[in-house]
Amino acid sequence: MLRRSWVLILTAGLVTWSGTLDNSFHYDDFHSIVDNIYLRVTSLDAGVMGTYFTDPGTFSIDSEKGMYRPLLVTSFAVNHAMGVWLGLGGYHVAGYHVVNIAVHLGSALVVCWLTRLLGGSVHARLLAGLLFVLHPVASEPVNYISSRSESLSVLLYLLGVCLFLRAESGRNLWRWGTWVAMAAGLFSKSTTITLPAVLLLLDVLVISGRDLRRVASRLLSHHLAGWIVAIAYLAIVTANGWLGRSLAQDVRAPWAQALTQVKAAVYYMVLLAAPVHQSVEPQFAVQSTFGTVVAGPLLLLASLAVGALWLSRSGHWRALFLLCWACVHLLPTLVVPLNVLVNERRAYGPLAILCIGAGILLASVHWRQLGRPWRPGWGLAVAGCAVLGVLSVERSRVWADEFSLWGDAVRKAPRMSRAHLYLGNAYKDAAQHSMDLAVRNRHWQAATGAYARAYEEAGDLDLRLRALHNRGGVHMAMAGEARTETRAGEELAAAEELFKAAVERNPLYADAIINLGSVALHTARQAGRTRQEKEVLLRKSIERYLEALRVRPNHSQAHGNLGVAYQDLGELDEAARHYRHAVHLNPGDWLTLKNLGSVLYHQASTNLEDGHTEVAGDRLVEGRAFMLQALRLNPAVKNGRQMLQAIESRLQALQQED
Repeated sequence: MLRRSWVLILTAGLVTWSGTLDNSFHYDDFHSIVDNIYLRVTSLDAGVMGTYFTDPGTFSIDSEKGMYRPLLVTSFAVNHAMGVWLGLGGYHVAGYHVVNIAVHLGSALVVCWLTRLLGGSVHARLLAGLLFVLHPVASEPVNYISSRSESLSVLLYLLGVCLFLRAESGRNLWRWGTWVAMAAGLFSKSTTITLPAVLLLLDVLVISGRDLRRVASRLLSHHLAGWIVAIAYLAIVTANGWLGRSLAQDVRAPWAQALTQVKAAVYYMVLLAAPVHQSVEPQFAVQSTFGTVVAGPLLLLASLAVGALWLSRSGHWRALFLLCWACVHLLPTLVVPLNVLVNERRAYGPLAILCIGAGILLASVHWRQLGRPWRPGWGLAVAGCAVLGVLSVERSRVWADEFSLWGDAVRKAPRMSRAHLYLGNAYKDAAQHSMDLAVRNRHWQAATGAYARAYEEAGDLDLRLRALHNRGGVHMAMAGEARTETRAGEELAAAEELFKAAVERNPLYADAIINLGSVALHTARQAGRTRQEKEVLLRKSIERYLEALRVRPNHSQAHGNLGVAYQDLGELDEAARHYRHAVHLNPGDWLTLKNLGSVLYHQASTNLEDGHTEVAGDRLVEGRAFMLQALRLNPAVKNGRQMLQAIESRLQALQQED
């Protein structure tokens, strides 16, 4: 029957989540996967992957966003290597989704197993597994690739509890498997650190039957190793600096953090019970004082405490353990600074725990009608699972791309700044990929409006700066498309004002520093500039780009823009060097690929004038490859087709000469 339950759970999960394979990468996926040069392995090199376990910086191309999650990073690197090996490329999104789905299905099977180990009946195991695998709260861990940190850590967390219970049969080797699973879970996400406390709670309430003397006698043999693993992990993240940087973040005061997450816990409970009106960025505000907003959550938490007391007095110790476990799982959020107030993936662990309790509870209710047991009950169970499955499928459609995801978030939470910011980014990307001028302008206008709203609603400096900077980027793009020099100058002036405002508030804001350099570069290209004026402005832009690289040495845009400035100065070798570095950092940068193809064309022209025909031919062939790649990524890239035709014509002329 267990195998039959597993087959049903796997089938239900595959039917529900198979439609997610083509859904795109989203927000943090770009800095931690798509742009992350540390993941670009073509084979499983132990030396390279070893750095994931020593350097938190390998988590992201942006050093400020480094996290110590080496097993997660390793899984991304394996995804990349497998994609290359299969000929699909390292960033074929379906491969990443396959792993996310597999982890979720694996967690569902472990939920089924854990229900059995906690004494659940055959029906309880099946119900628990189905509720978990179909629940819409899993849509974020399945659809959002970076959310694999949550699903992978929860899988290993649950496995650790299962192995600990399995060891009670007398096989101590299973218990050592618990600590291996715990270490792997910690290497996926730090929230696994609560496992030793949960196992101690399990021992007190369930295994030892509240016999504290027995628990005390088992501390060394059954629990000490888990606390040693936790201490060792804390020593590692302290030594590599990640823990100190995380706790030092000035996100909000500790009291406000605790109150906000108390309110968040109630939000998660409501979400788990009624998974409707879901949003990647729900309407949620920081809570820093007691008041009517906190009164409701505190009342619900008090009700939980009363419920826990009733469970203990009525002897429902397994239920009490599960309730306490769900609360313990969320404890780290009370003390660790969190930029994002709430998100669905944080409810993924409590979902697994509460599904176990729900499965046991539902299976213990004997529905009867006309003397026939279970039929009405199973009818309700099947209907409930079907509803959950439909909701999950519909929610996955929202995750299809950035437009659908952030458009949905803005409709449901119009006061959340981040939703407007990312919707603006979606409009900006659409404008850059549009070949129709009217459509492009509409997208630019929509992006400007979204960024303005993001700035208006922003409650923290980071979001305000990003909104300012991105609005400046739109003005700069509009300057490049202006029909008159006057209009172009106005757009550049507006862009410069916004970039300066951002840098004044944060002198280390690399993106804004880069774009201040780009304003100087575009100004140098305006008609009527003398050669000397152009050179002064171009040198000024280069200074800005180098300043940004001192802040963020691996910034691909800074290298790409340096290439443009050097190319305008006629220093083609230096331009090509920076273009190549930028492409190495970001192989999907279609504009830099086009620029590299262009500079290779001009270098080839110089080679032909000097009589170096063979060198010129090699550069033209390489330039054509870069130009074709740029056009594949963005068919609307400016002057891309004209430059490709020029390269093709020059190559044909060389072939005729031969």
